[in-house]
Order: sequence, then structure tokens, then C-alpha cells
Amino acid sequence: MRDEGLLRGVFGSSAAYYVGGGVDQPNFALMAPESSRKARAFAVWATLRAYGRGGYQAMVERHVGLARRVAQRVDEADDLERLADVQLNVVCFRYCPAGIPEDELDALNQRLGEAVLADGRVYVGTTTYGGRVAFRPAIVNYRSTEADVDLLVEVIRELGASLVVAQHRP
Repeated sequence: MRDEGLLRGVFGSSAAYYVGGGVDQPNFALMAPESSRKARAFAVWATLRAYGRGGYQAMVERHVGLARRVAQRVDEADDLERLADVQLNVVCFRYCPAGIPEDELDALNQRLGEAVLADGRVYVGTTTYGGRVAFRPAIVNYRSTEADVDLLVEVIRELGASLVVAQHRP
């Protein structure tokens, strides 16, 4: 494409939780016809055709259940803080270990988000919610399991703890 700006103008969209989009990390999903309204309807039609109403309902209920599982794991962890109620399949939370001042948590969560993506075991983006940097997993993959969402929480806690240790090393 000679004029990438034109492509982004036609098909692009933006939100605080979108990852990439720069030269080093392009997000081609934001520059394709799939982002148009008509093409989005095709995915819904194909899924309904393949699984039927009952199959689609079961998938949605399972995703909502997995999101609630993430929320429960977050609520049980002393180093995580849920920032919003779980309405459907999205959970908004941040890493919030004891002893870290409030004014340092955004920077810590931003670094942690980068570390999670670099680690590669799980994929979750960050967003800004209520003025705070947070994680925003949206459970939508039909192959996601309880083990997958448990790993998500474990990886965030593990990498967060290693960042805090590294930050406070003498």
C-alpha cells in the first residue's frame, strides 16, 4: 500500500487496549476490510451456521464462566486488584503488590504488560481504566480452557514479582 495513512483511515480504529500499530509492531488487523461493519457480520453468520444457536450460547456461557474464573483468581490474590465488575467476558485488573506506592503502579503495570508480551506464554494487552494502567483480558477463543486462564494469572503474578525484585535490588 503506497499510502498507509489512507488504509488506516478507512479500516482503522483505536482503543486504549489495542496493542501495536507502530512501525516496529504493526497491527494488520486494524488495516483490513475485516474491521469494516459488513465484514464483521460475516463472522457472526459463519459461527451461527457452524454451531447453531445452542452451540453459540454454550460458547458464550463458557467464556463468561472463564472470565469469572479469572476474576475469582484475581480476587484471591493479595498482589492483584480487580478494577471493575465482570459483566460478560472481560476482566479489568492490575498488579498491585504490597509496598509499592500508588504513584508507581501505572509504570509498573506498563512494564509488566511489555514483559508479558515479550515472555510469550500468554497474550494480554493493557489498557487505561479509571486513569490507571490495567490488564484487560477478553476471553473469546473457543479453545480457551481453565488451565489457560489460570496460566494468565500465574504469569502476570510471576513476572510482576520478578520486576519488583529487580526494581528494589541494591
